[in-house]
Amino acid sequence: MVAYGGDEVNALVLDIGTSSVRAGYAGEDTPRCMFPTRFGYLEQGQQQDGEDVSMDMKRQYYIGDNKINKLKSHMEIRHPLKDGIIEDWEAMENIWEETFRSMLSIQPEEHPLLCTEPAWNTTENREKAIELAFEKFAFPAFYLAQDAVMTAFSVGRGTALVLDSGAGVTSVVPVYEGYVLKKGILHQPVAGDMLADQIKQYLEKELNYKVTPHYTIAKKEAVEAGQQPQIELKSLDGVTESFHDYQVNRVLNEYKETLCEVSNVTFDESQLESKPKKLFEFPDGYHKEFGIERLKMSELFFQPKLVLDQETNYLGAHEMIYNSASSCDADLRPLLLNNIVITGGNTLLNGFTERLNHELPIKAPGSKIKIHASGNTVERKSGSWLGGSILASLGTFHQLWISRKEYEEHGKSIIHRKL
Repeated sequence: MVAYGGDEVNALVLDIGTSSVRAGYAGEDTPRCMFPTRFGYLEQGQQQDGEDVSMDMKRQYYIGDNKINKLKSHMEIRHPLKDGIIEDWEAMENIWEETFRSMLSIQPEEHPLLCTEPAWNTTENREKAIELAFEKFAFPAFYLAQDAVMTAFSVGRGTALVLDSGAGVTSVVPVYEGYVLKKGILHQPVAGDMLADQIKQYLEKELNYKVTPHYTIAKKEAVEAGQQPQIELKSLDGVTESFHDYQVNRVLNEYKETLCEVSNVTFDESQLESKPKKLFEFPDGYHKEFGIERLKMSELFFQPKLVLDQETNYLGAHEMIYNSASSCDADLRPLLLNNIVITGGNTLLNGFTERLNHELPIKAPGSKIKIHASGNTVERKSGSWLGGSILASLGTFHQLWISRKEYEEHGKSIIHRKL
């Protein structure tokens, strides 16, 4: 029996977001491995020569940066999550397998596992997670931690209003003394993937330009700024639409992270026209300077109606924060607004924090607003993983683990009794 009480614990922490899987050891500052949550697969009968595939296996999975970015004939790219919640459990089992046995090279039966979950996770999914941990991987102990609580812990807070804006979901979750206040949970798909889609639409409609990813280009010639690219394409067979779209999305994400920024104050096109333009070159050689559009597209996070359409019911990030706090008891609101914690890749866009600091006092006049944002890029993207790392390394945490013995006695329902 593995000892997992006190300081000798060598626990693992697993955090699965829409964009990335993060895994590593409790007590460490950063994950040991980070790789895309999306996976590649080939159906049985399509496996490449020389690949070791058991006959009962329907699919061959390809997990991790190197494997999913290497073109394989007929390989599809899929996502195991929908709205932040695990939907494809067969794929998730393979992601766990790759994470623990290949990337971390550990024996699961020798380490307890802390896994994060969204605050709106389902009862059924929580039970599937504990079954996977004990039945398939034989972990000696398991814990499911809500990611918003872990993000709050990562900045040393038990009470916070946590805004998390990643690739697939933007959420606001109120946390009070380590517990989620369910009535204040808000989440919507206005997130990084939606911004990438807006960029793609802008390029195609306004500039008549279609992104050509690296893998398709055989030869390119230098062109003047704004001129259509002069390229020769490779002759490729078996390229799936999902693989191509994923590669296009990688280019759009690079554009987003390099160029997009948020206006520090409420967006006013006439005031921002003088903002300096920035040059971006696409893989096929197409390049131009981008100006006001860099800011206008990012208004998705604060004025979704401006970017999408007037009919949308999606809220700006500041409105989500205000509405979430307003859903909680009146005496808690000042405490929550004074402890706003922001995490996720979109919050790293230049101007994002400043814009919140501008909009929130207008929305909640008289309230003391304080925003906590890690200055470290990795920490900002891995807030919930870091909180899990801190929690699972505490000596006092050992009594909270669900042990294998408890699982064998009570079955999967133990997850609801103990957590």
